[in-house]
Amino acid sequence: MIGRIWGMARNDLAVWLRSPAAIAASLLPALGMGVLVAVLTNSVGQQPVALVVRGHGRFAQRMARIIQGDRDAYLLEKMTSADAERALGDQRVAAIIVIPENFDEALGSGDAAVDVYLNNVNIDLADDIRRSVTRSVAEFDAPQLGLLGELHGPARGVLLPNPYRVAIAEHDLRDTNVSFLQYQVIPIVVLIVISIGLLGTALLTARDFERGTAKMLVISPGGRLPLVIGRLVGGTLITFALITPLVALGFLTRYIPYCAEESEAPRWLTLVLSGPCGWRLPVPSWTHGLALIGLLTAVTLTTVGLGTLLGVALRDARLVTMTALNGAAYMFFLGGGFTTVPFLPDWIQIVSRLVPTRYAIDGLRQALFYPDLIGFGRDILVLSACAVSSVMLASLKLTRAWRRR
Repeated sequence: MIGRIWGMARNDLAVWLRSPAAIAASLLPALGMGVLVAVLTNSVGQQPVALVVRGHGRFAQRMARIIQGDRDAYLLEKMTSADAERALGDQRVAAIIVIPENFDEALGSGDAAVDVYLNNVNIDLADDIRRSVTRSVAEFDAPQLGLLGELHGPARGVLLPNPYRVAIAEHDLRDTNVSFLQYQVIPIVVLIVISIGLLGTALLTARDFERGTAKMLVISPGGRLPLVIGRLVGGTLITFALITPLVALGFLTRYIPYCAEESEAPRWLTLVLSGPCGWRLPVPSWTHGLALIGLLTAVTLTTVGLGTLLGVALRDARLVTMTALNGAAYMFFLGGGFTTVPFLPDWIQIVSRLVPTRYAIDGLRQALFYPDLIGFGRDILVLSACAVSSVMLASLKLTRAWRRR
């Protein structure tokens, strides 16, 4: 029986790998979405801004350094007042930040201000600028509010003294800082898994009905059960064959500078290339590795089962392609592909509870980026239930469809 299952799976894998158009149809939309996410990540929140420093005092220069140092918020260019006004009029910058001449004197009396001249062309752009300037100004008094403070500054409730006796007591939920681009890579990985799993298995199933090979499979001496299991195994192998190199490539790009004492024992294993200082490749612990494999397997089985159901229902390659790609896109968006689900409107949050991609994205982020596995039990439980349900239902429907042939 194992031989018949493997024969069916191997045949499906060979057919799929000999179909470059099908591979491109499943990969290119997801990779295109990845490029779009990367572009949006690097552009949204980073607006072109002119900085005009009129004050020459020590505190005015410190305020200027804080604004210039926040490269995560601004695409900043230092200008004269006249040049900045022309740039704003020509819409080459979204705002002008002005540090007045009397900044140091006004600071002593508690009346210091930073002026912002804003091109409020739309509320989203204007709100980004307002929040960014507010954070920079607040960082003057509470350094841990800024980007550098967030990455390297005090946390865990540490209060810093300041002239106004107001400070931020920060208690981080997680110890790890993850860039927004890294954070957004995970939904793209899930989208690729969904696209390959849905489209690959659905096309193979629809192809059997279009070309009449379904009838030959039914009358073959192998029996229906091994053929059905082989189809599901083949779809799983197809997905893993295409997703593994992409995941490995993404993992290898996570080399980061590292310098620490040899006695330091980080929570995550590190590959130190040149002694205690140099470059490292963060490697998750074995528990995170198992969590990663479990999540990818569960979401792959879920999509393979759904793809089989789609192929049985439509039985047409063109319809299957359009439906699978659109279905993958909807599952991507509803699962939190562009933002964290709790930040979305209430009705979308309710709908997302029924979408397995939400639990796949949450679980993979936790397994890859953070030293703990908060919420992993719920994520793997939901995905496992979806995998078992979709595979069982797909097996039943495929068996009935082939019997009717």
